[in-house]
Amino acid sequence: MSATTGTVRSLAELTNVLSESKSPYLLQHQDNPVAWQEFNPATLALAAELQRPIFLSSGYSACHWCHVLAHESFENAQIAKVMNENFINIKIDREERPDVDRLYMQYLLAMGKGGGWPLSVFLTPTLEPFFAGTYFPPKQFRALLERVADLWEDDRDQCEKLGRDVIASMKEMSAESSSRTPSSLKAILDSHPANKLYTHLRTSYDPEHGGFYQSARMRSGPKFPSPSLTLEPLARIALWGGRPGDRPPLGVAASTAHNGPELVREQSRVMGVRMLRAIREGGVRDWVGGGVARYSVDEKWKVPHFEKMLYDQAQLVSSSLDFALLSDPSSPGLEPDERETRTADRKRCFDLAADILGYCLRDLRSPGGGFYTAEDADSAQERGGKKSEGAFYVWTREEIEEVLGREDASVFAYFFGVKADGNVNPEHDAHGELTGMNILYQARSVRDVATKYKLSEEEATEKIQLGCARLKKRRDETRERPGLDDKILTSCNGLMMTALAKASTYLPSGYAVESRCAEAADGIVRFIKKEMWDDQDKKLWRSYREGRGTIGQTDDYAFLIQGLLHMYEATYSPSYLSFAIALQSAQDDLFWDPSPPHGYFASAPDQHVLIRLKDTQDGAEPSATSVSVHNLARLALYASDRFEAYEKQAEDVYLSIGEELGSVPRAWGGVVAGLMQLERGWREFVVTGSDAEAKPYLDLLRESYMPNKVVIRIDPDNPPFELGEVNATVNALLSEKKAGLRVCEAGVCGIPIVDLEEAARAIRGE
Repeated sequence: MSATTGTVRSLAELTNVLSESKSPYLLQHQDNPVAWQEFNPATLALAAELQRPIFLSSGYSACHWCHVLAHESFENAQIAKVMNENFINIKIDREERPDVDRLYMQYLLAMGKGGGWPLSVFLTPTLEPFFAGTYFPPKQFRALLERVADLWEDDRDQCEKLGRDVIASMKEMSAESSSRTPSSLKAILDSHPANKLYTHLRTSYDPEHGGFYQSARMRSGPKFPSPSLTLEPLARIALWGGRPGDRPPLGVAASTAHNGPELVREQSRVMGVRMLRAIREGGVRDWVGGGVARYSVDEKWKVPHFEKMLYDQAQLVSSSLDFALLSDPSSPGLEPDERETRTADRKRCFDLAADILGYCLRDLRSPGGGFYTAEDADSAQERGGKKSEGAFYVWTREEIEEVLGREDASVFAYFFGVKADGNVNPEHDAHGELTGMNILYQARSVRDVATKYKLSEEEATEKIQLGCARLKKRRDETRERPGLDDKILTSCNGLMMTALAKASTYLPSGYAVESRCAEAADGIVRFIKKEMWDDQDKKLWRSYREGRGTIGQTDDYAFLIQGLLHMYEATYSPSYLSFAIALQSAQDDLFWDPSPPHGYFASAPDQHVLIRLKDTQDGAEPSATSVSVHNLARLALYASDRFEAYEKQAEDVYLSIGEELGSVPRAWGGVVAGLMQLERGWREFVVTGSDAEAKPYLDLLRESYMPNKVVIRIDPDNPPFELGEVNATVNALLSEKKAGLRVCEAGVCGIPIVDLEEAARAIRGE
């Protein structure tokens, strides 16, 4: 019997209602003997009526340890009996309800425990938490359930008091954090956040295997890409180096401090490229089918945690394109060997971006144009077989020889480090599921393979590529694919739109996937406008699967706005800007905190979310805060009639987390990147003329990495009247017929530059 019927009078009457859900994660638990309920007003009213404690379990469909907990405990009839007799059990999809998950994850972290999923929380009937953890082995979990049940019966007052005190303490901590704001942007910049972040990245960098350790002291796996914390700020530092007047970076002697910015730039470029190269060459990348796994459990990027998340794919594409542009072999002053290195670095970055895009367009794109959320970590070696982590992706030596033949398999195995008894270190195989199996990773160079087997490098490459293609055919024909989380999340699709728009602009046309990117990005826009946006009420939905799901949160708006701004820069169609401006207005109306220190709340008010938190720290995804400061800065120039309002709003966002930026900037990589852009100043260009006339100037603007530029295109044959309505400068130029490039500052544009060499110098700021 569902809690939504209003006829439930005891826990015994509850049944599992998750078959009514549309969330793939919740549907995975619809056959559990646990009487799972959804997080909704009816369920929460029932908890209050029955005065029973709540067990809340939060996870997501691709989460391996969520599956382990489910198989060991939620499918266990005896454990389910304890749960059903003592608790109202609620299951939530953290990707659909990040506001709920965020609150209780904050509680878990405040307890001094490590975060992660599954998140397991015990709540009072009024939703105050009094105990939390993540994964528990079955015996420990049953003992915990029984202990909490006894505690509720024997000392309910103590549980309720603990819960009330927890919420009061969290509110107090939030208020204290809000009260410690610096007085000005200058005070934030004077605390050297970019230099501190660079020092942190430099000390946690792994020069041998690439990427960054979790801390300078923890020199082992796991390793996460986390582009918003690593690659995004590194790209800005690689472009601009240290702030003028900053202290010399780590490892740079004071006597050579004058070379500090140059050293910082090149070290940052190398750190970023080395990490992307390690991901591309490691087992964390799916060599057979493309795409990148969530993270590597070891420090060598060899053994992946096999789930594939859309948000990782999108961010890695964007960062790969950034570092490809930063690795320009034509940069002045380079020695021949440096040019050769940069040429190779640029190709590796473009290769990785193209590989990921090919996977996403083939396996994650829905027929309607939106992109699905994730593929599972667990899969089966054969259709209908037992699922285990990574089964879809790993190989025995015998199967490789069967598919490729002994001679070609020998070449293939040498390149990929394949062994007869498997190549996975047991210490990185928690459940023994990879025993005897091989993960494909680049163990040797193509040159080494060519030398050993007396082949040309072209022949060796062809054999490796053909081997991957044959294994893909075998895999697709015989193995059961990982589970697909086929809900469509606005936030993730916004990130993917950015990746596709940038790829359509910067990926060389020699990559076949390049020609599909602009259309795919526009497909996201069309899908969201049709299925997830109410133009009349100016309301955005967060999720879609067989209809609209949960309502939009701040990151949905921010990430989508970011994607639309990149789409304008890729196509110069003003409709994308108009949609972005409308979304920004809605984001401000729904989530802006009008009280000091301002900033954006992560979600709309909800009586069942006891503390309305702000999404400020970057993590696996950028925060809504870090993306919003970039959006506001760009909108201030695009919709320049509201320049002062947007600029003030961006400043208020910086000030709202100013204390944290000064003390621990490593948690705010995206915001630090925004500060660097702010300090260097935004550069505004207007290009006029027909498509053919404008193309040479637009090509110049796309040749290099310049994240602090805004480009406005005015076509006399198709004037952007929509943009002219919000930008007086554009409005004044709508009748301009002369082709050329204008450099604008403070709403004033110079005369058009016609000569291409002069235009190139102006773009470089010379």
